[in-house]
Amino acid sequence: MRFNEMIYFSRRRLDAFFPEQAPSTSPSWNLEVDLQVATVAIGPGTPLTPTESELRRLRKVQQHLDREASHFYAPHLNAGDWVYFDLEMGWGTSHEDSALPDLDDVLLFCGSLPGDRTGGSATVDLMLCGSTKHLLERTATAGRLGSGTRWLHDLIHKMDDLDDSRVTDLPEELTQRALSVPRSNRPEQIVRDVFRIAYRHHAPFQRARVQGLARVNLNLPNGEWTSRLIMATPLYVQYTSRKPARWITRLRLHRDMCRRYGRAWWRWRPDLPPRDRGRVYDPAVRAR
Repeated sequence: MRFNEMIYFSRRRLDAFFPEQAPSTSPSWNLEVDLQVATVAIGPGTPLTPTESELRRLRKVQQHLDREASHFYAPHLNAGDWVYFDLEMGWGTSHEDSALPDLDDVLLFCGSLPGDRTGGSATVDLMLCGSTKHLLERTATAGRLGSGTRWLHDLIHKMDDLDDSRVTDLPEELTQRALSVPRSNRPEQIVRDVFRIAYRHHAPFQRARVQGLARVNLNLPNGEWTSRLIMATPLYVQYTSRKPARWITRLRLHRDMCRRYGRAWWRWRPDLPPRDRGRVYDPAVRAR
């Protein structure tokens, strides 16, 4: 695992995986947490990429989950299950459906597999939701989440806060009782709408084959007009192979996006409103 292959890494989620460990009394660690909470960025003096110590702990988590994690296309998944993934995904930062913020605060990865590899033919969609606090590379915005998405926006932040408190239980919002409460914007429809929009709003150069580990929040079954959709919170996301830096590789990804959405290759760009075009989240700048 190389440092420069990491796109997203949640130190908070890694800490939450070891709830029996006492919080560190190191001044540098306390400084990191305080700065993350106050400035929505990793503070000065804290490495943007994982340290050797963090990578060793991450490898221990991987070894443990090798015995229990399923691939995300597994047919029977419950909230709280750990899954691994390895597929082509696009990603972009986003913000709540309100006034344009100074910083995008959530990050969405979206991808699909054309079958569940268990004999079925249904497409399986995967949406990973996390905080931009854990983003490790410069990433273009995918625009606002959309109208009526406060439930999802708040849930992403609550999951991150629970990790910070080293609470491993799922939040109340993901219990069957909470999900079944009648409301105008049902959680499952919010998640499907956000996936559908974000899937085509990421920049063409922010699409690659990635892999990692994530914890399931929702497993939405397929319907007559919808694919099965897994929503999860990632521990980390990294490039499966080397980052696609060659121009010919980027051109191919761009061409594939154009073909998928029926756009001319010289005209295609994400369907973003004017205020969101050209905006990026740069962790290196935010850490200064």
